Amino acid sequence: MAEAKKITAVNIKKLWYGEISAITADLTGQALHTLLQGETLKEVKNIHQDTWTLEEAEASRTNYKNQLTGQTYRSDKEMGDVTVNFTIGEYDYPTKKDLMGGDVINTDKGWKRARGKVNIEKLIVSLTDDDQYCVIPRADIGAREATTDKAIGLPVSAVELEPKDPAIAPEYWFDAEEVKEA
Repeated sequence: MAEAKKITAVNIKKLWYGEISAITADLTGQALHTLLQGETLKEVKNIHQDTWTLEEAEASRTNYKNQLTGQTYRSDKEMGDVTVNFTIGEYDYPTKKDLMGGDVINTDKGWKRARGKVNIEKLIVSLTDDDQYCVIPRADIGAREATTDKAIGLPVSAVELEPKDPAIAPEYWFDAEEVKEA
């Protein structure tokens, strides 16, 4: 049996976002290739230095003890949230609208904030420096304005959500060798 390829999933090389409707079935490397070749996804061209992270929160565990023996006999575990964070250093008004809501003004010459509650869900695809694709088909997007190194960037926090279609997994990883045409 061949030794499995080692991955480190270090740093970020590319990042895209798109509508959650872009994935309609269990994702394959070939389907991801097709998605990346189309015009469905928007590539983020500037991620401010050292702001991209992919983190899974520690699981919450409740242990139950046998009162007679004092030993744990059952355990319930709730997995932690998976979150992708990054700050966009340079952006346009359509990107601001896509990730913060609101409306673009005068054919991409301005933006105005939406009133009240804004719920935004997006598909997130990232490619690491060692050619690992991570795909989150449905993520709750929280974006805001923040000063980073004397410029107003757009910090984005994308929390993995369970897809509405049970055939679609909440997260996929592919080696770039798998993301190709048939």
